[in-house]
Formats: sequence, C-alpha cells, structure tokens
Amino acid sequence: MSANRSTTKKNAAAKWRLGALLPLGAALSGVAFAAEPTADVTANDDQEVVLKDVKVKANRDKNTRFKADSATTGSKTEMELRDIPQSVSVVKKELIESQNAFNLRDALKNVSGLTIAAGEGGRTGDSITLRGFAASSDQYLDGVKDNGQYNRDTFFIERAEVLKGASSVLFGRGATGGVINQVAKKPTGKTGVNGNFTYGLYDFKRTAIDAETAYQDLSARLNVMYQDAGSFRDYNQTSRWGIAPSFALKITPDTDLSLNLLHQQEEGVFDYGVPMYRGRPAGVPINTFYGFTDNRMMDTDVNVATVALTHRFNADFSVKNTVRYGDYDRKYLTHLFSGAAALTGANVGTIARTQALRQNIQENVYNQTDFVYKKPLFGFNNTLMFGSEFGWEDYDFKSKDSTGVDRISVFNPFVTASVRGLANDFSGTLTTNRLTQAQYYAGYIMDQIELTPEWKLLGGTRYNVFDAQQFDRLSAAGSFSRSDAQWSPRGGLVYQPTKSQSYYFSYGNSFNPSAESLSIAASNANLPPETNNNYEIGAKLDFLNGRLSATGALFRLEKTNARVTDPNNTALQVLGGEQRTDGFELGLAGEVLPAWDVSLTYAYLDGKILKSTTTATGQVSGLLKSMQGMTSVNVPKHSGVAWTSYHLTENWELGGGVFYATDRYADSVNEAVLPGYARVDAVLAYHQKHYDVQLNVFNLGNTVYYESGQQNSALPGVPVSGQVTVNFKY
Repeated sequence: MSANRSTTKKNAAAKWRLGALLPLGAALSGVAFAAEPTADVTANDDQEVVLKDVKVKANRDKNTRFKADSATTGSKTEMELRDIPQSVSVVKKELIESQNAFNLRDALKNVSGLTIAAGEGGRTGDSITLRGFAASSDQYLDGVKDNGQYNRDTFFIERAEVLKGASSVLFGRGATGGVINQVAKKPTGKTGVNGNFTYGLYDFKRTAIDAETAYQDLSARLNVMYQDAGSFRDYNQTSRWGIAPSFALKITPDTDLSLNLLHQQEEGVFDYGVPMYRGRPAGVPINTFYGFTDNRMMDTDVNVATVALTHRFNADFSVKNTVRYGDYDRKYLTHLFSGAAALTGANVGTIARTQALRQNIQENVYNQTDFVYKKPLFGFNNTLMFGSEFGWEDYDFKSKDSTGVDRISVFNPFVTASVRGLANDFSGTLTTNRLTQAQYYAGYIMDQIELTPEWKLLGGTRYNVFDAQQFDRLSAAGSFSRSDAQWSPRGGLVYQPTKSQSYYFSYGNSFNPSAESLSIAASNANLPPETNNNYEIGAKLDFLNGRLSATGALFRLEKTNARVTDPNNTALQVLGGEQRTDGFELGLAGEVLPAWDVSLTYAYLDGKILKSTTTATGQVSGLLKSMQGMTSVNVPKHSGVAWTSYHLTENWELGGGVFYATDRYADSVNEAVLPGYARVDAVLAYHQKHYDVQLNVFNLGNTVYYESGQQNSALPGVPVSGQVTVNFKY
C-alpha cells in the first residue's frame, strides 16, 4: 500500500507563528495552500506583531486515486491521455490495492472490453481476450515484450496500462485487440519502507515489502513478496515468492542509467475446473476436483533483467536504449477433459480425461532504441519519435502423454492417485519435442504535429521483419521456417476545443504471422500474415477542475484475411476468413465529490465470424457446423465494473463494487456457454499515519460464476470469502 494512501484523503493542516516562519518558497514547493478566513493580528506594548494561529489546507492532487492523466503505452514517450488518439485504460496501484488484486488478471478486470480466457494449445499462465481477439502474447513490461507464460503478480508494479485496438506500429507482431503493459515500480529518490501482511479464508497468507533509499546520484528500490494459499477448489494450493530490485544512477545531469530485475517462482496446480455438460458448466459444487491427487504439479521460474540508458542531447532531443533479457521456465502436469460428456450409451454421465507432462523453456533478448525530438518543424509544434528494435526468442517445448487414463463421472466423481501410465519424466516416447527460434527487426517513425492549438495530427509507420524456424526433434516433417516482412501504419486526428475536451479519430493496423505464438504447423507454414484494421472515434472529457474524467469510444476492429480451412484441401489453411468486432466503451474515473472516488467501466462488444470455411463438432448437437456466422469465443456482449470508495472520516474508508458480464461462448460453434454473472465485493479500511488496516470481502452474494472456460471445461470464480491486510509505512 502506498505511504500517502490516507493523506490523499485528508486536508493537510499547518500552524506557525511569525518568529518560526519557514521560507515561503520552500513551503509552496511542497504543497499548494488554500488559507481559511483571515487571521486576527494584534500588537503588544512593544509593538511586536503576533500572528495568531492560522489553519491551512492542502488542495487535493488533480491526479486522484483512481484517475490517471498520462500513459507511456500510447506512444514511445509519456504522453497525456487526452493527446493519444486511441482508447487507453490505466489501472493505478491505488485501485489495485483497494481491491486486493494480487494477480495481474484480477487488476485487469477493471478494463473495459477485456476478458480472462483459458490457456489453449499448450499455453498456460495469463490468457486474455481483448476486443474479441486473443492477447496472450501481447504482454509487455515497461514497453518491452514480456510474453513468457506465467501468472503475473502485482507486487512490483506501479500500474497496468492497456492500449486498445490494432497497434503494430508501436509493438510489432500481434497487438490485434491491443496490448497490456505493466509499469514497474522504480526508485523515486526518497527513503522509506512499506510492508504489509494479508490473511484470508482458505488459509491465504501473503506478505510484501517495498523499500527504497538514495545516496548522492544512486537510488535503489526493493520489492519482495511471499504468498502461500489454499483454495476453495479441492486439492489446490499456491506457493509463490518474488523479488524485484531496481536501481537508478544519474551518470551526468543529462544521462541516466537504470537496472530493473525480477525473479518470481511459483508452485501451484494445473486445474481447468469442472466439465461442461449439455453446453453448460456441470451443476456440481464448485470445489469438485476431477484430476489426480498425485498429478498436480505446476512449477514456474521467471527471471527478467532490463537495462535502460537515457541521454538528453538538449532540451528538445533525447534517446533511450533498452536491453531486456527474459528467461521463463514452466513445468507442469496437465489435466484436461477430452471430448464432450457422454449423454447416452454405456458411458452416459461420464467424461474422458487426458493428462500429460509438459515443459516450456523460453529465452528472449530484445534491444529497443527510441529517439524523441520535440521542436517546431515548418512552423508547427511537433513531437517526432523514431527508432529501431531487434530481438531473438527461443521456445523449447516438450510434452509426454500419460496412458490408461480412465473416464470419470461428471456428477459423482471418485478421484484417485494415478495408478498406471503416469508421465513423470521425459524419458521414452514423447508426444512433442520441438524448438522454435524467432528473430525480428523493425524500424519505425511517428510524428505528432500541432496544426493549431486545437488540432493535432498523429501519423506513423513501422517496417517489421519476422523470421521463425521450427525444429521438430521427433520428425523432420514437423520442421518449418517462415519469413515475413510487413508495414504497419497508424494515423490519428485530435480536436481539443478546450483544455477539458478532447475528441479523436484514429486508424491502426496490425499483423499476425503464422509463428506469432512460436509454433508453426504444416497447415499454415506457407501463409503470409493475417492483417487487422482498427477504426475508432472517441472523446475524453474532464470535469470538476480535472478531478473527474469521462471517456467514450466507438470502434470497429476487423480481420479481413483470417486463416480458415482450405475448401480444396482440409489439411491446409488459406487466408479466406473474416472476423469483426463492433463495439463501444464508456469510462468514468476520479473524484465525484471530496473524499469520494470512483472507477466505472462498460463495454458493448459484438464479435462475429463473418466468413469462414472452418468447421467444428458441436458439443451438444454432435453435428459438424461451420464457424461462419458464429459469435467470437469469450466475448460477452455486455460487461463492466463499477468500483467506488468513500472516506466517511479522515480515518475510515468504505467502498466496494460490482463486476458484471453477460453470457459468452466457450466454443467456436456457440454450443458451450459460460453464464453471465454479477459479483459484488466490498472494502472497509482504517487509516493512520504509519499503518492501515483493510478488510476485503469478495463475492458478497456468494454468486456461482465462471471466470473462464473451454469447449469442455469451466473454471469457477471465488465464492464468498474475505481477507484482512495490515500495512505499515515509514
């Protein structure tokens, strides 16, 4: 929790006498004072003037707890949100702390148009759908790709930023529905320490420390976290710890060097929840486990190192070079349902299962060089951004199937340990054993020109080269290579008639090569990339002297050459499909009244497969159906979050909110449905100068709901539960 968490809700008061006045300039540099009614002045016999006690109040920071004014994700430099011609959502640490959102995916539930998905195709960790398109590989940390497979914790991040819509001009391959960028906590030059401990139901225990210090030109910050927790799901638990030191060195007045490190380890359980039955989650207690009591391993080891050197040639021209190394090691035993539950015959009421031992080891190296030039050109105020990126990614994936896995009853499961054929090492026959290597190179240029004080024009393009080679160690027939080169343009127009109004139109483009997720198949090895276009108009308005902001966006995101089955050869794919999401988003964030903060988001999404030759078997009907005309997977038509926090007094805070989503489909032919839900949470906190106590209650109504799912499985959300957090700050 932030050290100024309680003080942002108080008016600072100060008293002084004439003989002890501090220099006015020093006082004003720290806080803007608004004096109460004029103080009385008296004179004694010696004509000594005495100023009676005067109470003063500090004005609240315009940048309120839940409202952000700028972001680093919409361009290659920090920019005010009102100047970015695209929808950007910022989840600040104050909102994360208010909700006790310890996982990134929980924090991202505050983002409109974003839903949590189940990992597919061997991919695990954070899986996300954004504006109807998968965004699992569109994860970034401080603007540099962080696409390893792991469950991201929030202990070391300052905020999460989500840029929506096609954005390959900024981020290269992918970035179809948008990108998710974590902004890490960094040294501020101050000295202090925050520590907290949380205990909750289901034996949840967590502690974290955030400490920083500075000496001359060197400052350092250390974030540490440990978490050990049970679960409402049987045979589930999580043990996680992480450490994230960061350093900042001012080499010269114009040259800065930073180093940010992250190590996170986790031991957990691979669990996709309960089976689907007749196209709906089976009506069983949400704690019901269908796996094997000795087949519950999911170990993750993540190491990320980032070095950035920034130099300012002068007030108008600067360069930043960033180097990132990432190492992601994940080993796990899967448990998946195979096929639909049997509705008739000898196996009625049962479902098949599969289990496998898997390991993916990924290494990434990236280098980004970004120049920013701010100086009038041709008589117009101008911000020119240009630079280059290159990188390498190695992805080693192994899988070994267990044998002799029995079917299990859907409504009366009897779980046992695995008794035969359990895959516990990678000796013998493997199902998959391949190495994929990718290299990419890119150069970009973007320019924002102020045509008049009211009109701004943003334009740019990027040239990307993406090469991938897949080496199959089991069969030469599974080895492929692919090279793609692609232009990615972007354009936007911003109209700002006043300081509190900003209206925009934007166009963005992105591309998805066959090896985007570091896997190539015979069916798509010869295909050029899919391309996507995002058209968007929107408004960003400020109220109450900037303390409250409202946003709205109307958009169309389309993929006009989606991969579909070749009608002349079902073993191949062609770029003959079309997918589109039409929608609009609304948001409200900031301070409605003094001591009352809100964060409200809503999204309407109409995601459709407009054209397709690909077919799939319906889970309920058992019929082979075309995907054409179907609703996109994991896209609720309506979704939103309303979160509010009110300070009853200077010390007591009461808040809560609703997380809401309508039905969404878990399969491509729209027969498996995850029901809609509304979940209510609450928070009560007591604040003091050096400590806070906070109570969070989740799912007050004990609503049964499902966070994510696949064609044959659904993962239940948390039932009614609570956590108490004690935070110390010095």
